[in-house]
Formats: sequence, structure tokens, C-alpha cells
Amino acid sequence: MTRPTTQPTPHLVLDPSLLGRPVHRLGAFNERWREDLGQWLKEGLNRRYRAAFEVGDVTLVRGEPEPTAGRWLGYSHAKGPIHFAIERSVLLAVLAYRYGAPGGSPAVAASADALPETRTEERLATALGHHLVEMLAARMAAGLSETIESPAEPGFRASGRQTPRGAAWTLRAAVIDAAMNVSGSVSFRLDDAWMTQLLSRLAPPRKRPADPAIDTPSLPQRLQLTLSARLLEKELPLGDLIELRVGDLIPVRLGPTEVLVDDARLFTATVAEHQGKLCLTAFTVAE
Repeated sequence: MTRPTTQPTPHLVLDPSLLGRPVHRLGAFNERWREDLGQWLKEGLNRRYRAAFEVGDVTLVRGEPEPTAGRWLGYSHAKGPIHFAIERSVLLAVLAYRYGAPGGSPAVAASADALPETRTEERLATALGHHLVEMLAARMAAGLSETIESPAEPGFRASGRQTPRGAAWTLRAAVIDAAMNVSGSVSFRLDDAWMTQLLSRLAPPRKRPADPAIDTPSLPQRLQLTLSARLLEKELPLGDLIELRVGDLIPVRLGPTEVLVDDARLFTATVAEHQGKLCLTAFTVAE
């Protein structure tokens, strides 16, 4: 008895250039782009031409696109090119809704490969690609924001049919129209420059460094107390006190001085002269 062979599970190969980048947020970006594209189909085609286009799954992967993506159209920009492709079945369905072309029936739309390509079809693909590329660039600039400040980023120029070259990412959105039995996709090729911008927009805002702590003095330094020094006490007879005149001298001898805080005796200190001033020194805790 022969046991069925099991295929080994492929391992995900990490790209060192993506380490530390918010790649985990690309799924959220795909959902934002799905909403944008669905809104455009709803307002630009479904309501105007009574179409039934819907957006299916949206994927963004690095590597070569699927061979069924369609012919690629290039759009140059100062930041780098973006390439666009639309499957012919979807393009003919749009053409049928907009111009009443022979693709209007489900049977014809489903057999798109049997129909000859026309200049009108080519012009429509170029116009659709130009508009959607501008929309995509605006979405990438906005990141995951619900609203986009500018609905389209200007500066793109159509470059005709081009084959994308070099390392790139493919953003693919499935497009479905049940009324015409159409199932296809629109795809975009993004080079590393555009992906760098996108990932920078997807990165969560960095927390501002906390303000340096203010050097707050400790409680003993902040608590202000008034010290009163009772320098001396001398008893005089009432008669001597009454006979005192201006200029009279009373002989005294300074002993230990009491230091008071709110009339509470806390310390004793010695009075000393320093540069013509009387100073307190040699503090001791009062018993």
C-alpha cells in the first residue's frame, strides 16, 4: 500500500530590508484601498451606468505578478513609475456600460479573449489607469487615514505599454460584476521608492520624548522657615530702666543664643562676628 506523499509546508522568507518596517500594517492598508476602490466604482460606474461592480480581495505581495493580470501600462512620476494592468474582461465590461459596446451581454463579456482589441479599448484602459494610479498615490500619501486631503496626486504621465522591471510589489484587487458574469482584477506595480513612502506613512507616530524632569528641590529645600535668634536676656531694676538715657551703655556678655521657630526653641548657637556682621554658628539641638 502506497502512502500519499505530503508536500512540505513552504517557509516564509524574510526580506532583511523589511526588518523593523511596519509590514504588519499592510493588511490594513489593503482594506483602505479596497474601500477607496469600491467607493469609486459605486460613484463612477454603478450609479451612473447602473453597473454592479464590486471589489473582492485585495493583496499586496512582493514578486512577479500573475500572468493573467493583463497588459501593463506605465505612468511616470518624479517619485518613480507606477504600472497598471486591468484584465480584459473587466475592461470590456466597463466599456460596455459606458459606451454600449458589443460586450454588454454576459456571454460576450465572458469570452473577452475572442474579441479583437480596439483603439477605444486602449484609450479607456489608459484613462482608467491614469485616474486609478493618481488615486492610489493619494491613498499611499494618506496612509491609514479615513479621509484623503487630495483625492488624486497629480504629476503622472502616461508612458504607454511597459513591462515592469526590477524588484517590485504587486497590489491586486479583484473586481466582480455578477450581472455580466465578469470576474477579473486591476493590478498595480510599486517599486521600492513607492513602498518606502507607503511604509513610512504606515508607521505609527513616534511618541514624543518626555520633557526632561524639572529639577524640583526636595521638601526640606522647599519648606521655608523663619528663624528667630534670642541673643540675650538681662534683668534690670525698674529704677535703672527709667533712668536710662540716649548714649548710656549697658554691659552685657553674650552666652549661648536660643534659636526659635514660631516661638519654639529648637537650637542653641554661638554668636560670632564676621566682616562686621553678627552670625550664628555652632548650632546644637536644644534639649
